[in-house]
Formats: sequence, C-alpha cells, structure tokens
Amino acid sequence: MQLNYLKGARLSETSTVKMLSVLKALAQCHVVLGLIMLILSTLADYVSSRINTIRMYGLEECCSFYFIVTGLVGLCGAASYRRGLVITFLVMSIHAIIIFVPAIIIVSSFDIHFYQHECWGECDWHLLATSLPRNSRCQIMCGDHVDDNMRVSMTRLGTDYRLDAGLIAAAILELLLALATTIISSRTICSTGPSVEMVPLNGDTTSMSRGP
Repeated sequence: MQLNYLKGARLSETSTVKMLSVLKALAQCHVVLGLIMLILSTLADYVSSRINTIRMYGLEECCSFYFIVTGLVGLCGAASYRRGLVITFLVMSIHAIIIFVPAIIIVSSFDIHFYQHECWGECDWHLLATSLPRNSRCQIMCGDHVDDNMRVSMTRLGTDYRLDAGLIAAAILELLLALATTIISSRTICSTGPSVEMVPLNGDTTSMSRGP
C-alpha cells in the first residue's frame, strides 16, 4: 500500500514537471510575440509621425511590454517550480485575454478603418489630450466630405493598414497563447500537492517528509 502511494507521488511529480516544461515553452512564445508586437507598434508610431497622421501613441507598446513581462514571469515560474509565480503567470494571462489583447485589436481596427476611408479629424483640443475642456467641439469626416481647404486645418487619422494588420494577427496569436497558458497553469496548480521527499534507509524503511 505504501509502495502504491510512492508510485502515485512519482507519477504526479512527473506530470507536474511535464506541464512546467510546457509552460516554459509557452512563456518563451509570450516573450517572442511581445517583442514582435513592440517592434510593429513602434514602427506604426514612427510611420504615423512621418506622414503626420494621429493614432493612440503608446497604448500598443504598453500592451506589448505587458506580454513580455508575462512571459518572463512564466519563465521564472517554470524554472524555479514556485507555485506563486505560476499563479502570477495565470493571472497575467487572464488579464491579457480580457484587457490587453482586445485593446490592441480594437485600436488597430479603428486605425485601419480610418486610414482606408481617408478620415480626418478636427477638435478644439488635442486629440490625445488627457482631459476634455468644457463646451468643446470635435468632428471626424471621411472620404469625399473632406476637401483640400478642410485638410489644411484637420489631421489625418489612422496608420498604414499593413502594420496594424500585423498587430491584429499577433494579438490573435497572443490570445491563443494566453488561453493555452491559462489552461496549463490551472492544471499545474491543481495537480501540485504537498511535496514528498523520499530518502531510502536500511531495508524496507522509507522516510517521508511532507512540505506545506
């Protein structure tokens, strides 16, 4: 009976190690995707500044940096076998699913829409201002509604759709990675019971000590 318990403990430990190796691979993918998205978003901001268009500067870079940090936390958790880091990896992946991936997809979709429809904006305040003045006015006009005289006082909206399309594709991959990470992390946390250390002594005597 004791032998069966020891075999079960070894099987559970082997399964946990395998899931941690999967988490390590997922964490590496998070870091790589985060770096790719950081480069794409930086290029989009650069192109936008060169052609004098306006977009949500910095938002996609912040989301990309969060994905990189998520992957680094996952790498530390998988390498050190620390339950707290695995839980943190799980929580950050859920945040990526709920907040950061949708933010990139929504912002990039608006950029593509505005750029393809040749939309221009004009406001009494700066379009990226943190607060809105009272009795302010802002309008967005697209296509043939904007003539050459209006373009002098208005600002072009959006960015080259190829960069934003790349960001959306990378964000979808990040979403799939975050979903896989959430599932594997949950299974790893649930399968990790009290640690068992087995030290064989003389004969059939086995000393077992359980950690918290």
